[in-house]
Amino acid sequence: MGKDSKKEGLPKEYLELVEIWKNQAYEPLETDALHSIVSNPGIQLIFRSAPVVSFVFDLRTQEFVFISSNTQEIFGYDSMLFTDHGQNFINKIRHPEDLVNTWKLLKRIWCFIIDVPPANRAQFKFNLDYRVIKPNGEAVRILEQIAVLQQDSKGNITHILGICNEITSWKKSCQQIASVTSTVDHSVIFYTSDELESQPLRAVLSKRELEIVKLLAQGHSSKFIADKLFISFHTVNTHRQHMIEKTKTKNTGELIQFASSRGLTL
Repeated sequence: MGKDSKKEGLPKEYLELVEIWKNQAYEPLETDALHSIVSNPGIQLIFRSAPVVSFVFDLRTQEFVFISSNTQEIFGYDSMLFTDHGQNFINKIRHPEDLVNTWKLLKRIWCFIIDVPPANRAQFKFNLDYRVIKPNGEAVRILEQIAVLQQDSKGNITHILGICNEITSWKKSCQQIASVTSTVDHSVIFYTSDELESQPLRAVLSKRELEIVKLLAQGHSSKFIADKLFISFHTVNTHRQHMIEKTKTKNTGELIQFASSRGLTL
């Protein structure tokens, strides 16, 4: 893998991350979470009919052990290409301008996850966006959202569950942004591709701020939000301004677009 990958000119962050995944002291799995997904007809039906690509990725082998059959609709490629070639195929179809930053962002995310106590790792989900080139040459932007599916007895993450959907019409900026969200306190940490060479952005949105931006995305006014959340009108606007500063957006409209493209308003 190392020599062949280097010949292909893959980013060093990709190679380093693969080594991190491979060198975890994995323990045998006591249960098979994957089996309950792959063998469940109801879940399979959801995967086939949903307007997203769903997948299960084995970090130990860097293989897609499952991917929904609708990859043609989102990516433009048959699902067998993903299961047969794994991350090498993803690297091949990613937009060349996004390839390096995608792996830089992913490495930052995984370094964050690994630093978390093993028992707490499953509480985090993360996402990032990148462009892929379809067979016809069209570039489409993909939002990839990841959650921990399975850990071994030591807390090492063995499998992740992901969904991908096209957000080309949602996001016009070429700036790549990744985020890590805690499902416990609902805080969000952002990393941006523009700041990878210097100090990464670690803008944390609080649970209250996420509540406000969701209501803003639904078209509600500050007064409505204040009444609904039992806080003052001034507090709502203060939170709104803080979020604009944290996300480095210019106004509320850009803030909503930013949050929507990260899946934070769902």
